[in-house]
Amino acid sequence: MIKTFSLLANCKINIYLRILGKRSDGYHDLDSLFYPLSHPADHLDIAVHSGSGMTLRCCPRSLEKDGNILHITYEAFAEMTGFRPGLKVFLRKGIPVGAGLGGGSSDAAAFLLFLNSMTRTKKLSQHKLLVLAAKIGADVPFFIFNRPARIGGTGDKITAVNVNLKNLYILVVCPDIPISTAWAYQAWDEYGLYRKNTVPAFLTTEAKKDKGSTFDRLVLSNCFEQVVFPAFPQLGLLKLELMQKGAAGCVLSGSGSSLSAFFRDKDTAMQACFTLDRQNIPFYYNKM
Repeated sequence: MIKTFSLLANCKINIYLRILGKRSDGYHDLDSLFYPLSHPADHLDIAVHSGSGMTLRCCPRSLEKDGNILHITYEAFAEMTGFRPGLKVFLRKGIPVGAGLGGGSSDAAAFLLFLNSMTRTKKLSQHKLLVLAAKIGADVPFFIFNRPARIGGTGDKITAVNVNLKNLYILVVCPDIPISTAWAYQAWDEYGLYRKNTVPAFLTTEAKKDKGSTFDRLVLSNCFEQVVFPAFPQLGLLKLELMQKGAAGCVLSGSGSSLSAFFRDKDTAMQACFTLDRQNIPFYYNKM
């Protein structure tokens, strides 16, 4: 009898992102604040059969290739544990590709947790799971954690933070402008924007006495905007338009091209939704 499972892989946004420098191994050290959101999200439908090995089908079909991160995840887990279950995986993409929302990393994390839940005798500890996740992709450990977090190193240093965005409305705006992460980092390197300023106080993990929202203390910032907006000026103009429509703040997520716009009241957020809809710009609504 074939058993089937359905997994949900949510996205993340960057409330704050700063590149500290390039490492000798070619990776970059980051200082960022990641926040998970429910929308958009990817869906993984998995059928378990009696054989071994994995087959993958995707929507869109262009993602069906050996280099897909789900293939990489399956092989990495099998190599570490020796566990090679028979799986048929169908991936339905809801998180736009090249939007800076961590879709591939989220898929890998959800699949890795699923694989680990299937095996009893070879189950990985949380520490080993995070080590393996880091080998698969820089953002994969965060999605294993999947809570608001301060991210350091190449993405492997994860610290929980007290970020309460309650009663805010967040529009994740995803214009059809795929941006290569590799290109963005190269552009940043060429621009030479390594800054040595101190870590902003709003990124501390100290709990607030009133336990209220930290939004008033957060500075929405992403250093990639300095290289992405000149290369893709329509994104800078879109951010300006969202601010003019009443957003309390708006910031690029990851290396782009999505923008996260924060609104304090529903009516203003709805007006922005109507504007985006008239322009046929995809967006996702999150009530916090």
